Amino acid sequence: MKHIILIVGEELQINKPFLDYVFRKYENYFGELGMISYAGGGDKELPFYIENISKNYECITIIANDSNFYTLSKILATLSVDTIELKEDTLIPSRAINYAKNSFLLTLNTASINLIKATPTKELPSFLQNTKQDSKFFHILGVDKESAKILLEPLSTTYNVNISLTELLHGLTYAKVSANRYGQIDGFLESASNLFTGKMINEKDIVVFVAKKLIQKNLKITFAESCTSGLCAAKLGSVSGVSSVFDGSVVTYANSIKHSWIDVSDEVLQNFGAVSDECVRQMVLGAIKLCSCDFAIAISGIAGPDGGSEQKPVGTVYIAVTNKNGEIYTQRLSLSGDRDYIREQSALHAYTLLLRSYPSLLE
Repeated sequence: MKHIILIVGEELQINKPFLDYVFRKYENYFGELGMISYAGGGDKELPFYIENISKNYECITIIANDSNFYTLSKILATLSVDTIELKEDTLIPSRAINYAKNSFLLTLNTASINLIKATPTKELPSFLQNTKQDSKFFHILGVDKESAKILLEPLSTTYNVNISLTELLHGLTYAKVSANRYGQIDGFLESASNLFTGKMINEKDIVVFVAKKLIQKNLKITFAESCTSGLCAAKLGSVSGVSSVFDGSVVTYANSIKHSWIDVSDEVLQNFGAVSDECVRQMVLGAIKLCSCDFAIAISGIAGPDGGSEQKPVGTVYIAVTNKNGEIYTQRLSLSGDRDYIREQSALHAYTLLLRSYPSLLE
């Protein structure tokens, strides 16, 4: 399904927290984000733009602020040769095929168009599109993009599907599979799973996958984070139901806190530094002891843009994972990008190291 979301009104465009909420709701509803476009409410070309995209997209969702909602209602009524009337306390075209408070659906050319009035600080009104999710997503652990492509292309031909691949990390490939007419996504996924035994993760979000496995197996996890400042914990906490497997974690930014909270020795901090294999080993053991859980992850690094050195440049990150038996696995990373991207990559690497180190979580 070819779909697009159009954001109308500068008030919405400059409100990043609210936009993130809108995009998150949209992605949950449609299964993916799709194309994004922006327009000003006073743009005289807006009617022509809507007319044009209605000939090229199956599904259009227009998110407008209060001052532009009724203008857009009139534009859509005009384009569809209709009149405006009051329904559900909302002025909408009379021939709208579905409607709710501050949201309505109509057809124009080859597209169904859902206009939604969005107000920052308030809940987003209902999406009304009839969605058919004809795409699925999965990860392949320990396989680079080119190797995955070579192995998956024959299967995509057999099952009449399209595949798109990207490399999230070195050794972590992310895939989208979409069905052509008469395509068999489920058959493709089953064959791909057999091809990548123990390496394929049938989940769009790897953190969601980890959370579900921990809940399923009744296993608890904790974190000791320095450069990521709680990002790993926040990602896990965003998954519904994790309270049964996640009691808490620690952010140990300062060396004094690493020492007093999770027993990182002064000797390690002085001789090797906070960004070292030796430090994350003690961090992860201190965290699992503190929280008495089944797994722990520790991260310490230099996210930048300052703080790097010749021996440890910006992007140097150390990760350690352990279990209640005291088995420790570590990894040194040399990452590139700005501060936020390095932190995001560090968190994703941490979850990936957990899965690679303890493959029973993949079962």
